[in-house]
Amino acid sequence: MATSGEWAWAYARQAHADFQTWQSIEGSEDVHPCHRMLFLQMACEKLCKARLIDGGTPPESLQSSHGYVANPLPLVIRAQLEFMGEDQNNRVGLLKYTRYLASEIEVLNPAVDRNGQRPDNCEYPWEDDREILHSPLDWQYIPLQRLRDRFGPSFVKLLKLSINRALQKLQQ
Repeated sequence: MATSGEWAWAYARQAHADFQTWQSIEGSEDVHPCHRMLFLQMACEKLCKARLIDGGTPPESLQSSHGYVANPLPLVIRAQLEFMGEDQNNRVGLLKYTRYLASEIEVLNPAVDRNGQRPDNCEYPWEDDREILHSPLDWQYIPLQRLRDRFGPSFVKLLKLSINRALQKLQQ
């Protein structure tokens, strides 16, 4: 049976691979936005799970759920800023942006629909409350738009650094 450390390492490695894939397709007009967002969502979720397991959460409690981005990701980004010696007071706007973006990234997962209020996702077609069928291919993704905002490049950089730090810390 795998240890918690092994699970955390496996999640961190997968987060790294998903993030690298996202980076390689992020700017490509040949790759549909729903697919670009899928890899970003998966990278964030796996990073958060790696950090939660490293912090003592049993791996089995995280394996059947997908709602692990909105709350942990802002804490992961904050921890990265602290690790870098950044003054949190100078980063209030970035941290607020991260909380909002993390919530939007979490909803990209089809298993997270905010009690039916947000059925939109980047993977499967869905019906809205007016019984209109939507496809991820036709949807405008808030995170994709927000990554081009003022704090977007900083968020991406901190996400990458957080993933790399998790890999270094958990390396076996």
